[in-house]
Amino acid sequence: MQESSFSTEDSTTRTIEPEAGNDARKRYGRVRDRSARLSISLSDLSHGRHQSQIPRWRYMYLASLVAQDVLAMLLSLWFCLLVKSDSYITLTDSFSFWAFALFQCLIWVLSLLGAGAYRRHIMTDGYRIYAIILNAGVITVVVTGYLVYMFQLELPRTAVIEAPTVAAFVEILGRWCSRKVLLRLRTKNLCKYDTVIMGSVDGILESLHMLDTCNTLGYRPVAVCPVETNANFTQDISALSVSKLIFSKFPVKILPFSNSIADDMQSMKSQILLVTDAVSRDSEHMRALSLLLESRSIELAFTVSVADVGGHRLHLRDTMQQNVLTASLPQYSFFAAMIKRTFDVMVSSFALLVLCPFVMLPIALMIKHEDKGPIFYCQERIGKNGKPFKFYKFRSMQRNADQLDKMLAEEYGQEYGALFKLKDDPRVTAIGKVLRKYSLDEIPQFYNVLKGDMSIVGPRPQRQYEVDKYSKLYSTRLLVKPGITGPWQISGRSNLSQEQAEQLDVSYIENWSITSDVVIMLKTGVVMFRGVGAY
Repeated sequence: MQESSFSTEDSTTRTIEPEAGNDARKRYGRVRDRSARLSISLSDLSHGRHQSQIPRWRYMYLASLVAQDVLAMLLSLWFCLLVKSDSYITLTDSFSFWAFALFQCLIWVLSLLGAGAYRRHIMTDGYRIYAIILNAGVITVVVTGYLVYMFQLELPRTAVIEAPTVAAFVEILGRWCSRKVLLRLRTKNLCKYDTVIMGSVDGILESLHMLDTCNTLGYRPVAVCPVETNANFTQDISALSVSKLIFSKFPVKILPFSNSIADDMQSMKSQILLVTDAVSRDSEHMRALSLLLESRSIELAFTVSVADVGGHRLHLRDTMQQNVLTASLPQYSFFAAMIKRTFDVMVSSFALLVLCPFVMLPIALMIKHEDKGPIFYCQERIGKNGKPFKFYKFRSMQRNADQLDKMLAEEYGQEYGALFKLKDDPRVTAIGKVLRKYSLDEIPQFYNVLKGDMSIVGPRPQRQYEVDKYSKLYSTRLLVKPGITGPWQISGRSNLSQEQAEQLDVSYIENWSITSDVVIMLKTGVVMFRGVGAY
């Protein structure tokens, strides 16, 4: 086997001091051509799995989640059967309540496990956990119903259908509370995974800055592993050594880039290697390193751009001539599109039927009474595939207010673009401030959804001059219908930067599912009453 291009010297953890160029190069090694291989022996692979890298707090937290899940199902069963007390009679005729409760709790926990609710990082990954819980609720209903049918059990619909449905919503509340507790502990630098950051010096510094302010990922940097990428490597290493003073919150050590990096991490009991750049994911270096880390139960993580195909389903086509990896987004099949359109029609029809007499009519009267102007504001927006459509909302500004956009942007020193919005806009009327704060001005857009111009959930529709400034990646938002609400509305709205808003939109397009739409709708209701980022 060829010698590794990694440094093969003893790689005990050390603190680096500024050195001469040749010594630094010898110490940290050079990334040579891609044909070089990382040397792995059987003894290397035999070191690994007997020593668990999973921290103790993870086991305790996971046990608390399982206990919470069981309690949610028991409370739901008790509540549903209490509401329909006659169901107890049918249930006890088959077998005892506690036997059925144990049976239902087991199916519920296994459904959550199968849906991915216990994966390592899912707890802090935004609204995805709530979509997973709804999926688990559907799985529980299907599995329980199938077993009841197969074994011809006399069980009430209350226990088979309603209890799992209630349990899913109770569980969403419970997981929200658990997520808040976990994030609060992480602000105190607790309940984190010890992480080694590998990459160029610039990439390492950028990741350290990010982890210094972001607790969601749960990574605690304990060491860095610089990879040589340019002729100024010695100066960069010196700068990194000095910059450690900035990150006194993290007692960061420096490890050499060598073929014993996995041993070093295991001796430090680190759980994650975060690769920022410098070493390509498809290189033979990384393929060999991934085997070393896997044998020691160490997780390999990469920082990726929003353009990555992480949301795609990957298929390996293994042929004699060439292995090809294909990527697809199965949520954009014809069947999925039909489900989304049916969902949109049902929700918009119900909303218009209920809101027209009780909400829309009083709002229309107040707008008309305030300044005798038009009730609705109509504007041309760009929809799916760049097709323009008439966009409706309750008027919240003075008449002809959109003609002053460019002038006000210059006056307030803001960029006239997609996210131009003034916090204290002088054009907003008195009733308009209330409508905007609670997003009531968006209600007429249910008519746009019913017409087919928009969807209930999706990226917000924008004007032509805003669309003209889209990057190649961000223009993918035009591949789907714009929505009344979306990830932008539930994640900070106007408080978000341009980059954050674009990343949310692209991520939604890549990872769309009907359950995520339901979760976004539920969270929108909470955000509306809080009025966060609305102006």
